[in-house]
Amino acid sequence: MTNVDEKKSDQGAAGGGGGRILFADDDVAVRDALAEVLRRHGFECVCVASGAEAVAALEGGDYDVLLSDIHMPGNVGLELIESVPALVAGMPVVLLTGRPTVETAARSVRLAVAAYLTKPPEMEELLSVLATAVAEYRGLRILRSGRARLQAWGEELEELERVARRAPQGKSGRTESYLRVMLRQTILMLSDVEQATAVSERSGGGGLAQVEHVAAIRRTVDVLERTKQNFKSKELADLRYQLEKLLERGPGSGAEKKTPVE
Repeated sequence: MTNVDEKKSDQGAAGGGGGRILFADDDVAVRDALAEVLRRHGFECVCVASGAEAVAALEGGDYDVLLSDIHMPGNVGLELIESVPALVAGMPVVLLTGRPTVETAARSVRLAVAAYLTKPPEMEELLSVLATAVAEYRGLRILRSGRARLQAWGEELEELERVARRAPQGKSGRTESYLRVMLRQTILMLSDVEQATAVSERSGGGGLAQVEHVAAIRRTVDVLERTKQNFKSKELADLRYQLEKLLERGPGSGAEKKTPVE
């Protein structure tokens, strides 16, 4: 019998499931039964039976949260939980135990564990804890991605500037290169905004996220409108048109219907 269960979840909340859980527990009956319930609620659940297997899984895959038993091989002294920050910085941990003690509860607080629950868990509470943990961790990853993207963007612009300084006048293609970089980064950043909106909506912050999403798109359209005489680009015109259509579909956007830019 294998210790790792790679069954995929049914499609759940917000297009693609409630999150990817690594569930570590050496009690096969409890683990399999609870994992099946989590899958029915839209989570993808990968199961392991020890601390060593959990470490290997964290090193080899992407997860949104670790749900872990305490009293199992490789975690008797919470050594698995202590190792998580070094393996995956910021990953939330939810502890689940059939033998709660004051000592383990106190240590879990010092380890910044997201929740300390007893078996059998109250399912509504467990689902709420996991959904919140997933949303917060995905939000953290979006922040990291955005910071890395801004750094890469700055490096690209610096390289364009160096090339432009070295090239003979009129032969650097600087404007075209600049437009390509800006178009690509604009699209990627809008994708980040879309992901952040989805995360916020799943965690109950949909109203604010929706307003900020629409405002960001409207600012982008305004910039494209003001600069359309300076950069005669069909790609820019198409991008502006697509953003305007997105604004029209957004609830409460207040945008008037427009036609493609000539």
